[in-house]
Amino acid sequence: MLSKQRLSNALLFIFTAFFLGICQTSFANENTESALEKTEESGEFEWQIVLELSLVYDPKIIAGIKQEEPWHYMHPAIWVDLSYKGFFLQSNQRRASLALDGIELGYHIQEEEDWQLDVIIKSYMEGFDSESLIEYSGGSDSELKGLSERDSIGGIALRYSYYLDNALLTLDIASAHAGNDEHGDHVQGFIFDSFYSHLVQHRNWDIYLGAGFTYYSQDIMDYYIGVSFGETNENRPEFTAEEGYRAQAEIYAQHPISTNWSFNAGITHSYFSSNVKDSPIVDENQVTQVMVGVLYVF
Repeated sequence: MLSKQRLSNALLFIFTAFFLGICQTSFANENTESALEKTEESGEFEWQIVLELSLVYDPKIIAGIKQEEPWHYMHPAIWVDLSYKGFFLQSNQRRASLALDGIELGYHIQEEEDWQLDVIIKSYMEGFDSESLIEYSGGSDSELKGLSERDSIGGIALRYSYYLDNALLTLDIASAHAGNDEHGDHVQGFIFDSFYSHLVQHRNWDIYLGAGFTYYSQDIMDYYIGVSFGETNENRPEFTAEEGYRAQAEIYAQHPISTNWSFNAGITHSYFSSNVKDSPIVDENQVTQVMVGVLYVF
């Protein structure tokens, strides 16, 4: 029987091979180009509301965080996209499950025919509270008890977007901010985030093939997976984390059901740098997220 490590490596290889193979084939047409073309700057107020009802298998690298009850897999959400005179609030509808990628607040600095420059505010890493996880979400008492709360890690970023006929490349350079460390000092670091999304249209399916790379500075990694003196126990020694990275491969698909409803499904494999496993609070450095659900656009 394949080990977890070999299975994860096999999944990553399959995703990468499939992604590269598809990218060599041209599926461009007028509808594809119009669907991928960025929205032109407008002074008018525009909005869109999306209701998402999804089932998500969402494992974490942190040891002891588990999905055990049926409601742990349910991810209902309402997303509001707004734009006005260059300002915008938007969800990323090219990624597997809006709930996994979050929402962005920003301003268009410059828009050209095939590229765009924005300043954005968004969350780059999800936080966790060990006490709430133990009490409400089936978290392991032995592995999580005594850990301080980790706030979500947000960032103010300069984003460069480059548009191709049927693809989008985004590059974020972010000043990242988290909560306070064990000494009460504010944690600030650096995040570089990139993602490439390639659209394939097949019949009524929109299939997005994606690959990404994210770099986290040492301060950010230590805040998230480091262990302070006050968190130590007999099975959890003090630990200072080093800088790290995450590589991702993703397949996400949408299929219209009616005028307003659409079906969506996706799978995302994330591989974190091997040094992440040195942390006593990390279970593994590879996770695979799977989601399936429906979207309703108002």
